[in-house]
Amino acid sequence: MNRFKKTIPLLAAGLLVQGAAQAVAPVQSVAYGALTGTLQDFESLSVNDPAGSMLEGLVTLGGVQFGERFDGQELSVTKAPRPGEIAQDWFDDLSYGAPVAGLSLLAGATGANLGGYDYGDVNGKALVGIGPQNSDGGDASAGFGFGAISARFAVGQSALGFQVRDADGGAGFLSLYRSDGSLIQTLALGPLQNSFYAFARSDGTADIAGFSLYQSDSYFGIAIDKLKYGGISAVPEPGSSLLLGAGLIALLGARRRGASCRV
Repeated sequence: MNRFKKTIPLLAAGLLVQGAAQAVAPVQSVAYGALTGTLQDFESLSVNDPAGSMLEGLVTLGGVQFGERFDGQELSVTKAPRPGEIAQDWFDDLSYGAPVAGLSLLAGATGANLGGYDYGDVNGKALVGIGPQNSDGGDASAGFGFGAISARFAVGQSALGFQVRDADGGAGFLSLYRSDGSLIQTLALGPLQNSFYAFARSDGTADIAGFSLYQSDSYFGIAIDKLKYGGISAVPEPGSSLLLGAGLIALLGARRRGASCRV
């Protein structure tokens, strides 16, 4: 009877952890250095103007194509005030609508699509989205960094990461999609920092067919660099780690109860 009573807590602990493992998010944050695969550094972009060059139409670089949004997504505008100022910056917003099956990319309007910027440092060139308009009274060319960037991979990936440049602590959102247009997960990235961001499918499924990145980071917007996509080096699966930890805890608890009964 005592042995049966000890088994019940162990089974309960196992069921609880199994449920927690099943509730693991479809995408997890990982170290950028753990990514393996292809690196796109945007050095092949044609940038002839020190202030940045407009890129019209869809842009293909290696095994990935870039545009403003996917067919089915609604392009709207969001505004964010500059901290401590009256002026507002205007940004592309892709939070409405959903991509249709096939995940076809669409370019933005002329002068409001994508751009390339050369920082002139060791990291060189980066890709930016061109927003609807920069600030109250701003001219069209001032939209650098305020637009959305969407990308379509030639084949599915299980992980990706990139460097964010010119960030000022604003909000950012990264939506990952399958080839049928279904959403895998939307990740909130803010407050944005000048740093590297990387994410991987929790179960290792290589079904990330594309992504959309949109944000409301005032002053300069953002640029992305060092896009890396493929997979990650071997790490323990979240579910397996949880189950292992629960097993050890339950076993330790059983031993402690047994020891107290013998005293």
